[in-house]
Amino acid sequence: MKRLRYILEYLFLFVANGIMLWFFRGYLNLLIAVAMILLFFYAVFSVHLVKKYVSLEMEAPAEEIPKNTEFFIRIRLGNRCWFPLVTAKVFLWTGNSFMGDLAENVIALPLRPGKTVEIQYPLTSAYVGNVEVGSEKIVLYDLLGFHSVTVKAHASERVYILPAGEGEEEFVLNDYETGMDEVEESRLIGSDFSDVSQIREYIPGDAMKNIHWKLSAKKDILMVKERLHMSSRKLLLVLSLDKEGAEKTDVAVERLFSFGTFCLSNRVPVTLFWWSDRYHEIRQETAESGEEWKHLMTRLFYDQAGNGYVEEHFRSEYPGKGYILMKNDEIRAVG
Repeated sequence: MKRLRYILEYLFLFVANGIMLWFFRGYLNLLIAVAMILLFFYAVFSVHLVKKYVSLEMEAPAEEIPKNTEFFIRIRLGNRCWFPLVTAKVFLWTGNSFMGDLAENVIALPLRPGKTVEIQYPLTSAYVGNVEVGSEKIVLYDLLGFHSVTVKAHASERVYILPAGEGEEEFVLNDYETGMDEVEESRLIGSDFSDVSQIREYIPGDAMKNIHWKLSAKKDILMVKERLHMSSRKLLLVLSLDKEGAEKTDVAVERLFSFGTFCLSNRVPVTLFWWSDRYHEIRQETAESGEEWKHLMTRLFYDQAGNGYVEEHFRSEYPGKGYILMKNDEIRAVG
């Protein structure tokens, strides 16, 4: 609607100037008419030229962010061309993907010739999870507002909102004796108490110490060593999340974090099993320290852990094994 209004206003001015040129035969009106015609063609031509030189970058804070804490995503819109445009609209999708809460937002930025415009985009989250910001397209507008061009611009960043870990609950580990599992020794040659079980591609949240640098350089992609941790006993924990409401899910993850932290503080490693909605499979990882437990939380958020009949999958893969079931509203031992 705005575009039509701009066109009509421009046509009105052009016709009015043409009438004055016909009536007065003035040289100035002739120059204005020529300038308006050239400006029109320049406006249409410029957006098609500039779109080749537009770039979009995003940068998120490196550290994990607590809940209800404001943080900023740096958004840089660059224009390597010297043709000026009035504005560019960046279409963003933002939200907590772990909670399934993504929405589209539009920000208008000036596209300065030969320069980069940078803004600090504020975000906050009341719930744990994986806050993502991304863009797929930018719409460029000409000086007159007549014409626009859509440019594909793929950029994204994510920030993990970890559980607070405050007011941790006290648990009695004897109540969960069923979920304790004796760890078998690895049969791999040269096994030790932190032996490599397999090598896989890097997933955001993996510890940097586990990166297989030689193989990564060879394959030109980050590869990670998954280790089979050896300890006398560990706790098998199965997570089944029904993400019906963000508040209930947040409470469940906070309790999971408290329970795992309590176990680790008592030197009991935790092996967590969850269903990945992102990859549609059951996944597992063992944590033996508080830092590893935090990294495991980021894996949960990235994988968009959910229900997915995780109990049934666990029982089919580990028949006869006892485990601890963690659901939205309960935590209990299953024999």
